[in-house]
Amino acid sequence: MKIRTDHDSDVQKWLKVALTEENLENLAVKINENSEKGDGYVGDVIFVVVTGIDKQGKNKEYDLVLKCSKPSAALMESVPVFRQAFVREAYLYQHVFPLFKQFQISKGIEKPFDSVPKCYGVYSDDFRYVIVLENLKKLGYDLWPKAKPLTREVIDIVIKDYAKFHATSVALEEQHPEIFQKLLDGSAEDLVKQIVETAGFVTMFQDAVEEVYELLTNDVEKDILEQWLELKDKVRFIFGELTSAIDDLKVINHGDAWVNNFLYKFENEEKTTVSKVAILDWQVSKFTSPLTDLSYFLFAGISKEDIADIDTILRDYYRYFCEYLRRLNSKFADTYTIQNFFDWWKRYGKYGLVMCIVPIKSLYSEKKDLPDMAEAADRGVDVGESFKFETSDKNGFKDRLRPIVEYAVKNSLI
Repeated sequence: MKIRTDHDSDVQKWLKVALTEENLENLAVKINENSEKGDGYVGDVIFVVVTGIDKQGKNKEYDLVLKCSKPSAALMESVPVFRQAFVREAYLYQHVFPLFKQFQISKGIEKPFDSVPKCYGVYSDDFRYVIVLENLKKLGYDLWPKAKPLTREVIDIVIKDYAKFHATSVALEEQHPEIFQKLLDGSAEDLVKQIVETAGFVTMFQDAVEEVYELLTNDVEKDILEQWLELKDKVRFIFGELTSAIDDLKVINHGDAWVNNFLYKFENEEKTTVSKVAILDWQVSKFTSPLTDLSYFLFAGISKEDIADIDTILRDYYRYFCEYLRRLNSKFADTYTIQNFFDWWKRYGKYGLVMCIVPIKSLYSEKKDLPDMAEAADRGVDVGESFKFETSDKNGFKDRLRPIVEYAVKNSLI
């Protein structure tokens, strides 16, 4: 199925601009499939094959992914920050990632953090914003199986890459503060806070916390659920003061670490062995605690068996983070203690607790029932309303949330 555009020439127009540096002539575009409902809330994805002739007269072929803002004027008018989110992601691909890579190589790192797809370019006008990326699925990458908790092996691969990315941010800021500050100036606004405040998401997150409370009423001790419900009154704080005005360790983070924002390179048809990961969708990246990434990723993907051993996973991340800092000749590794880390985990883990609920719920729901923010905006209602959907597998949803709620309360994350 293809995404509808006003004309097929739209895609060709976008690519002519985005692929300028490839210097192609006789550009030909074949539009293949698109992502399904629920794969991306803010944008759509088009898969294309592009052929052309370069300046040396050689035939070139590219398997590409076009990440496009929703074709909804109402959505962009009601929540203009969504357009800023696309600008933010393009900025990371075009400026942050290249500088991070250059810095790591300058420190003698042979295998720097590069767990992102190659970006070929960007197209924008008053109506659409398009980021053109390599199609990693052609290289053997794919999504994790729906509703299946992540294995410990996969968790280790991801937290190791997050540790490298976060450590690079710390070391670059420490050793080149002026360069780092200029980098931050291009992505200074807190888009998560703006989205939460302007799109009706405060109510949406509060409703999600309460839904978990009601769902687990007969399965979890009452005093645990009462403490869980306290999160409902902390939503504004979590997306405001907690993650913005902080004096603790801060890094350029990812910000949206749920399972559909990762592609895994599977080494067998059964999809049981993974060698690498690619991290996608950097639209809400911000300068904040690395524990926001870590808490969201873990709570959104961890199994009930592994959550019982989460302290070991956290210690592994801490070790990877400090080891990479030392490889980057950072002195910060000597002042960042494991006790600091666990104190910050209890403070910033709230972010992951609130953020993980709706993504987990979507994994146990039918695609036809998943949120469509553009449709909500076109109907003139808060886009947060579109997240009031029913799950088709309440037992599956319940089984995933129960250990998270119990862990959060028993370990003082609320």
